[in-house]
Amino acid sequence: MHCPNCNSTKGIEIDMHSDGYAKDILECTSCGAVWLERCGQIVNLCKQAA
Repeated sequence: MHCPNCNSTKGIEIDMHSDGYAKDILECTSCGAVWLERCGQIVNLCKQAA
C-alpha cells in the first residue's frame, strides 16, 4: 500500500486516537495524510504537508 499524497510505502498505519481507532482509516506517518480506501477507491480525509 502507498500513500495517495506522497506515494510513500513506509509508515502506513491504522489511524489511532486516544478515543479508539477506525479500522478503515489509514494514516501516513511521512506526510500526515489521512485517507479511507473502499471498493478500490481512495477518499482523502485530510492532506497535510510535513
